[in-house]
Amino acid sequence: MKRILHILFAIAFALAAILPANAQNDTIVQRVKLHGISIIPPKHFEHDSSSNRIFHQGTMTSIQIHIVTNRNFKRITSAITDKYMQAQGLEPIDKQATTMQDGNEAIIYRSRFKSNDANGNEMYFIRLMLFTGKESTIWATADFPECIAKQIEAPITNSIKTIQQEQ
Repeated sequence: MKRILHILFAIAFALAAILPANAQNDTIVQRVKLHGISIIPPKHFEHDSSSNRIFHQGTMTSIQIHIVTNRNFKRITSAITDKYMQAQGLEPIDKQATTMQDGNEAIIYRSRFKSNDANGNEMYFIRLMLFTGKESTIWATADFPECIAKQIEAPITNSIKTIQQEQ
């Protein structure tokens, strides 16, 4: 009986190690480097080295990443209030503490804004803003049309949680 429990424990431990790695099957496996930061982008996204972003042309979706040097992300996020977001033209939806793939703490803000598509038609977009880092802050912004949020928000979130500063 004790041997069976050890075997079951070993199987459970192995599955726990394997499943998180496969949970990102919506991303490619190759890291893209963007000015000292790397990310595993969602499938079918392209890298634009001139603007420090990755994008998907067909869905009007983009992820931009910036570094705010010598400023901890907790200090920055303490100043981001609903009133501040509204002044920036954003409609706050929620704020969530999360953990990056590398184990670091992060905060993701989710908001909504109105813009125009390529044909000038007015539409709503979702904006995710992820803040993480130690001495300096890594700030990722992902924008995508609200009408496809159910299909694309999870792959985008999984992707931005892979961001890490290159050594």
